Amino acid sequence: MQSSLTPRYLIIGVILAWAIYALMPTWQYQNMSAERKEELRESGELSTIESKIIRQGLDLKGGMYIVLEADIPTLMKNLADNRDDRFDAVLNTTIEKSKTPDTDFFTIFRQEIQSSGLKPARYYHEYGSALDEILTGLEEEADDAINRVLEILQNRVDQFGVSEPTIQKQGQHRILVELAGIQDSERARALLQSTALLEFYLVKNAAVTNEMLIQLDDVLKESTSEEELAELTGSAPKDIMKLETPLDTDDDESITVDEIFGETGITTGDASISDGTEIFADAPFRSLIEPLPGDMGVIEKNVYAMKKLLAKNEVQSKLKSSMGQFLFSHEAKPIPGSPSQKKAYRLYYIERTPELTGGVVDEARADLGTLGSGSAGQPVVSLNMNSDGSRTWARVTGANVGERIAIVLDGKVHMAPSIREKIPSGSTQIEGFANINEAKDIAIILRAGALPAPVNIIEERIVGPSLGADSIAKGTQSVLIGLALVMIFMLVYYKISGFIANFALIWNILLVLAVLASLEATLTLPGIAGLILTVGMSIDANVIIFERVREELRRGKTPKAAIESGYNRALTTIIDANVTTVIAALVLYQFGTGPIKGFATVLFWGILISMFTAVYVTRTILNTITSRRGLTSVSI
Repeated sequence: MQSSLTPRYLIIGVILAWAIYALMPTWQYQNMSAERKEELRESGELSTIESKIIRQGLDLKGGMYIVLEADIPTLMKNLADNRDDRFDAVLNTTIEKSKTPDTDFFTIFRQEIQSSGLKPARYYHEYGSALDEILTGLEEEADDAINRVLEILQNRVDQFGVSEPTIQKQGQHRILVELAGIQDSERARALLQSTALLEFYLVKNAAVTNEMLIQLDDVLKESTSEEELAELTGSAPKDIMKLETPLDTDDDESITVDEIFGETGITTGDASISDGTEIFADAPFRSLIEPLPGDMGVIEKNVYAMKKLLAKNEVQSKLKSSMGQFLFSHEAKPIPGSPSQKKAYRLYYIERTPELTGGVVDEARADLGTLGSGSAGQPVVSLNMNSDGSRTWARVTGANVGERIAIVLDGKVHMAPSIREKIPSGSTQIEGFANINEAKDIAIILRAGALPAPVNIIEERIVGPSLGADSIAKGTQSVLIGLALVMIFMLVYYKISGFIANFALIWNILLVLAVLASLEATLTLPGIAGLILTVGMSIDANVIIFERVREELRRGKTPKAAIESGYNRALTTIIDANVTTVIAALVLYQFGTGPIKGFATVLFWGILISMFTAVYVTRTILNTITSRRGLTSVSI
């Protein structure tokens, strides 16, 4: 008899060894000091350990809870062709009215189009000619955009390294994101919201830029009222044209005000500048510009005034007719030669239409600049383009040798290098990142793709680690209390057999945790609830078996025969009850999200393992006990 049970004990031993092996990294990680974790993180070993531990959800580990809303008005604006002031007025009115709770953007849009007599086919001819047809097409575009945002955000978060994130659609245009264990909330927020629209624009040459500046000044002098002048000069101090220290004229890249703007009649000495308002009235646009080596710039305190001027309808009309636009650099940098370290944003006058967009990027990789390059040791993102992008890049660089090309990311110029030669390989490099993390995040976004519509954060909560630790403590306490009460009951009511059932119950919990660790699943507070439910289900199977065995003993059967018959009679009932629960767990896992999925995962594996421990492990032990000769009774 003992020899026939040997294979069963081997199977039990192997499974026990596997469970201990699977849980060992979790045990090591939980008992590891913060200093030791930091050492392993620096050596790169910590990530290997973390990949094998039981992951904790947002409610246990802490992290971020964010609700994002897609900017549908901006999407509608981007989809429109031949936009004009009338269209913008209708769209702006729609945006204002749709801010009211429980209002649908497209319903308001329809009403505004009808009341204004706007012809939508003029702006959305690709979607049809009738209003209903066009609006249906736009709604489909909005739904498709949300689905693409979901997929792109999932790709971004996966590469960001968050374990088991929750990213799901909420309503029509909202997305719920839960990121467990996130420490750098600002970085995660930027990663989720960044549209990462990469574009390459040719920079207009100095002569064209100078001519445009003069034309804009002429337009502004005629259209800017005294009230606007007073408001803007309030943000443009009297010393806006003064340089505290002259630029180094020996520098080949340094330029003077006149070299950038031509003969303006405005000098930087005090004799010719008596009042900032007079300067502004004579040259509203140029008076806000600061000369920088090789470029023009706007100091930080004058950016608001410059943006107000650029937003004026007269300025926008002039820029549209010239097929140009002004864009700022992505960050302000100290002005060379300024003792006070005054900072300025570079201002670029570029073409209105990009030569190339980020859609042609095949590969984006963050790294440090190589020795010998201008960016040695600095974070950069290296790009490789697909075949179409390589051909276009070769044509653009070949036809514009000596010109500058602006690399624009999300409407801000990161760099504007000169084209020295034709680049046939389709590769280029973006510089100007604050640190390697920023470069990595941009590379992630470019690889995952740009968002089809901007997204705004409308709700954000930070779940602190202390709250998660409290949940773990209470959850663990509830499991231990429930486990202790069940084990005491089994010992009192079923004696030695109860002790065997308790042994199988502990096995059950260990095996469930081992499975979670092996599957890299996430344990949440609902998952702990599923673990408690598993304890009850496991004991329920043993209770059914032991009651059947007692019935067989009352009929006068020997202990061995009673156990054999009891297990056979109980097996059908146990399978029926557990299979129905397994089906329910599968349905919850398939259609549930987040915490519900965590509960379903623990419940599913808990039920399967409880059947193994109740039917296989306890039966093996009881068969071993009853195989002894001369045994006349069993403690049950």
